[in-house]
Amino acid sequence: DLPRLLADFLASADRAEAVRLARPPADPHAPNTDQRPGAAGGSAAVGMAAGARTTGEVQVWSALPFLLTGPLARIGYLDAIGPALAGVELAEDAPLFAAALAYKVLGETARGWRRAERDGEAAAAFAGLPPPLAEERLADFARRAGPALPVLDGVLALAVCRGHDPVDPLLLTGADDGLLLIDAHGMFPIAWTPEATALLPYWHSCGRPPVLLCDGPLPPGTLRELASAGVPFLTAVRPLRGDPVARLPWRTPLWAAEGAAPDIRLAAELPAHTQRCTALVTALVTERRAVPLARDGALERTVTLAAALGLSTIAWTLWRDRETPDPLSALARFADLAATVRYERAAVRVRVPMGRRHADLQRGGLLADVPDVAWLGGRTLTFSAG
Repeated sequence: DLPRLLADFLASADRAEAVRLARPPADPHAPNTDQRPGAAGGSAAVGMAAGARTTGEVQVWSALPFLLTGPLARIGYLDAIGPALAGVELAEDAPLFAAALAYKVLGETARGWRRAERDGEAAAAFAGLPPPLAEERLADFARRAGPALPVLDGVLALAVCRGHDPVDPLLLTGADDGLLLIDAHGMFPIAWTPEATALLPYWHSCGRPPVLLCDGPLPPGTLRELASAGVPFLTAVRPLRGDPVARLPWRTPLWAAEGAAPDIRLAAELPAHTQRCTALVTALVTERRAVPLARDGALERTVTLAAALGLSTIAWTLWRDRETPDPLSALARFADLAATVRYERAAVRVRVPMGRRHADLQRGGLLADVPDVAWLGGRTLTFSAG
């Protein structure tokens, strides 16, 4: 079980080790094999994709996909994309991963699959490709990319788990026939698994904190599996017959694992957390589909986690001192920030309008250059105002 083994590994690995895990072995017959392993950047080996934009300018209605790159670069996620895809011989298709990521923060997909033309143009611009991007091509990439995705999910989980304070609770909610685990303090996503037992390594890595189960379609056996593992949880979700839970004395129905002693003060926070979880799942899972034609949901889950982490980081960076940071605040406030994107041989330059939003992003360090972007053929992504 690769995801579970990777989760166990990430509990003790550092970021560099995670990236090395993704990097394929060096070819002993290739030139310059005496180079120190890992000396090159994680994305440096990714060449320019066929048909990639290298000249010209394009206007996009939303610069938000580009704003995700800085937060993802900080945790080593961008460094891992190239090696992870190269390991399954998909390095040249990295722009398709970027397009799927972009769709998660652009417009809603009508009827679950229809996109606005401007969303396709913005996603293609982010990927460094000319529009339109065929949905069948994205679906085929999703089918082939599956083995590479646990590495990317693991790098993300490692970063969030290591930054979690065990005093703060984790949130757990049902989403797309699985379970989504979230750091409550900032709404940073951690993992998305089909069952509760697969989440236990992440819970341990976070310091075994209390878990608040929010409303959502939970997979069968969720409460039983959590209770058996000794997870201290609270939930307003009505248990099934036979679930080893006990009802707590509270003004509304509330349950915990039998024999556990949960902090009842967390009960007061549960409704607000549930509302935020529901809104997040609705916005990023139900309303926005990255690869609607894909039969397997692995790529959908991976880019949802990445987009949510980027949005959460933006919200945390800009507003944590004045309000409860929420990724959907970043989505709402920056979705219509237009941009001009200029393509050059060595860089891709994003210019956003001057104003308060640009000033906030600049002060928060969210407009720093992002070097060696895998899907841009190793080019640097830069930001400016004008």
